[in-house]
Amino acid sequence: MTEQEVNERVKEWLEREGYKYKGVLKGGDVPAPDGYRRVRIDHQGYRDKPPVDLLWIEAKGSGTPLSELLEGFIRLAYAAWHGGGNALLAVPSEEAEILLDETVRPFLEEVSKALTTRGKLGIMDVEKGKIVWL
Repeated sequence: MTEQEVNERVKEWLEREGYKYKGVLKGGDVPAPDGYRRVRIDHQGYRDKPPVDLLWIEAKGSGTPLSELLEGFIRLAYAAWHGGGNALLAVPSEEAEILLDETVRPFLEEVSKALTTRGKLGIMDVEKGKIVWL
């Protein structure tokens, strides 16, 4: 499954769940401390009716190296910490299994605990339509 296919499924899911879709963000929406660089996040959706929610989503396709999956997760943690809301790393089933494996998941849980004070971080398996909050 390509990253573009994951992006399409993310958009469909956001709309189905009642989020207003801000589209694929080019260059991101989360400013860095120096005021010039920005953290790139693929998607942002929000609900302005109960339950009100802001959701950041990073999409990765099949065959993405673990280092890039972890980098995406860290960017999401920063977005949730800095901008508020919840964050999901949207991936195909094989990548979700890698991230939720007993060797990687404890690290993601520690990152989630350490960096989020206002929201949750999770993994979305776009093929199964399943979300695991960490």
